[in-house]
Formats: sequence, structure tokens, C-alpha cells
Amino acid sequence: MDEDMITLEAALYVSGRALTLEELANIIGKSQSTVQKLLDELSFEYSKRKGALEIVALPRDRYAMQLRPELTPSVGRLIPGGLLSFATLQTLVFIALKQPIIQSDLVTQRGTHCYDHVKELIEKKFVEAVPEGRSKNLTTTPLFADYFGLDSDRIKLKAQLRFKLKRILDEQKEREEQAEKGLSK
Repeated sequence: MDEDMITLEAALYVSGRALTLEELANIIGKSQSTVQKLLDELSFEYSKRKGALEIVALPRDRYAMQLRPELTPSVGRLIPGGLLSFATLQTLVFIALKQPIIQSDLVTQRGTHCYDHVKELIEKKFVEAVPEGRSKNLTTTPLFADYFGLDSDRIKLKAQLRFKLKRILDEQKEREEQAEKGLSK
């Protein structure tokens, strides 16, 4: 691996956030097109070796190094601040799909347990709450979009989320059907 690619890898690793092509180009002092080619090579190297980490391209010419999602269930308990519970994740998805949503409407539709979920989501900086009358107006943050590999544009984010949810549900249904077939044999 050449020195520029190693420097890009190091930058993605230490930043802990998505970096733009412009930021990465400034780090190694090369053009954005050169950086793009190096990132494509680096991403290929990571995917070829099938390790724990991956380089992902995000909307608006941004790149991040992250843990492969399929490993999260195994090592998630080691993540600082912990993972979101399934119920909190459901609340987050509900907010993302309905945003902007008034917290009192969220509670009406999902129950009072949502107050704790919203508090946790605000602490983890996935949700922003702006006072609106006696309630709060809830929206997702750019960190939410980056963390889950979604576009920060709300319309595109909602479409991507719906697509991902459909795929997850289809995969779950397929696993359940295969499990039933295995039991009936």
C-alpha cells in the first residue's frame, strides 16, 4: 500500500466520523479525483480481506471507516455508551419516518415509554428536540444519517429507510420460512 493510501486509512480511523473528499484531499495534498481513486482501492482492499472493518461511501462525497454491521450483535456490548434497545430503535425509526414530529404526538402513537427513548436518543445525538409550545419538535440529526449510512436529505432518508426496512423484513420472513421448513422435515 502506498503512503497516501496509508495516510487516508489513518485519517478515516482516527476521525471517528465521516470525512469529505475535500478534507481527505487536504490531508494528503492531492486532488479529489486522486483521493477518490485511492479510496476506491482502499475500499476494495477492505472488502477483499473480509475483515471486521469496511470503508463506506456516504452521500455528499463523504467516506467513513466503520465496523461491518453484521458484527454489531457480537461485539455491540463493547461499544461505548452501548447499543440502542430494540424498543428505542423502533422509536428512532418512527421519528425518522414521521419527522418532524411533535413529541406529544409520538407519545400518543407509541406510548409513554417514548419519553425515555427520546431522552436517550438526544443524549446519543441521533435526535434533536426543539421546544414547540408545551412539547418538543423532534427531528433526526446528521449523525443519525451518517451512523446508519443514510442521506441527510429528509425525503431521501425516508425513502432509503423504507427500502432498508422492507429488505430487513423480507429477510426475516425468509429466515422464518426456512426455519419452519426445517422443523417440518
